Amino acid sequence: MPHPKEALLEELYGRFGKGDMQGVLEMCTDDIVFHVPGNTPFSGDHTKADFISGWIQKVMELSGGTFGERAVIFIANDDHGIAVLDHWLERDGKRIDYRVDHIWRFRGDKCCEWTERPGSEAEFERAWA
Repeated sequence: MPHPKEALLEELYGRFGKGDMQGVLEMCTDDIVFHVPGNTPFSGDHTKADFISGWIQKVMELSGGTFGERAVIFIANDDHGIAVLDHWLERDGKRIDYRVDHIWRFRGDKCCEWTERPGSEAEFERAWA
């Protein structure tokens, strides 16, 4: 039987996939930090306050609205979770695909920290440079 936090992650990514960013943020603590690696226009740490306008908006602008993701698997326990995802986007008329892991920390029934770990940081940076 799946751990309840796996269902929480499935719901969160379902909201993200539907464009319900406010719904995603409702599932997060007020002090959540999102860590984006590398040297991209949105690399660095993001807060709940700048999640949409400071980060996700840049993702959609750079991809011309073509960014998408598909969950491969969710694994979680009471304190931590991992989402393995396939990401894709189009830039300059070319489709770019890459795989990432999203590592989550939970506090109670909310997400309190998120870290992106690309399968290849060089590939991730080429996609978003």
